[in-house]
Amino acid sequence: MYRYLFFDADGTLFDFNEAETRAFYQMAGHLGFTATEEQLQQYKACNESCWKAFEKAQLTQERLKTKRFEDFFSAVGLSLDARVASHTYQSYLSQQGILYKESIPLLTALLKRGYTLYLASNGIAEVQRGRIEQSKTSGYFKDIFISEEVGSQKPDQMFFTTMFSKTGLEGKKHECLMIGDSLSSDIKGGEAYGLDTLWINMANMPNTASVTPTYEMHSLPEMLTLLPGLY
Repeated sequence: MYRYLFFDADGTLFDFNEAETRAFYQMAGHLGFTATEEQLQQYKACNESCWKAFEKAQLTQERLKTKRFEDFFSAVGLSLDARVASHTYQSYLSQQGILYKESIPLLTALLKRGYTLYLASNGIAEVQRGRIEQSKTSGYFKDIFISEEVGSQKPDQMFFTTMFSKTGLEGKKHECLMIGDSLSSDIKGGEAYGLDTLWINMANMPNTASVTPTYEMHSLPEMLTLLPGLY
């Protein structure tokens, strides 16, 4: 029986797509250019590529912060300062505590059912802490683990080793469930550490990865069918 639930943040509880979109347009306005939808999609592609490289330890998080903008400006032919863009974007993104509408009802229900909740995010600390504060969600979690603070990132096993050492749950893996939307970080990392995993696949994407989640669900409320009350 599961008792301890480890949630990813973006794409699982937080609507990162909407947060990213808002922050991008605000950054563009601040830097003095009128962004287009095409430029937004180009930035998202550059950003995703950098985060994938980060997951594979091919890029440090500090380098990621500016490289995504260097790549974006190069792709669209803009001559702007990537460091300024990065700082501006992070500032706006930290204000975007946008949750899926089902997130708070789910977290509330799980706490009432007796589960202990943790947040485990690959993210920039300043940004994630700001968004957590904006969304008023910190009280739902016994502890929060952010890759920049941990010093390693999912799926790196050091992230999980550090997290489980701090929680004291090394001997209770069978009671823990890793929940996330990313096969390459949440599911791969959780599986390698010996955890059962739940893939939140809201977009009904095919699984083309080399990992098989213990469970696959397509909405947050669906989780309540798997997790009955502990009391």
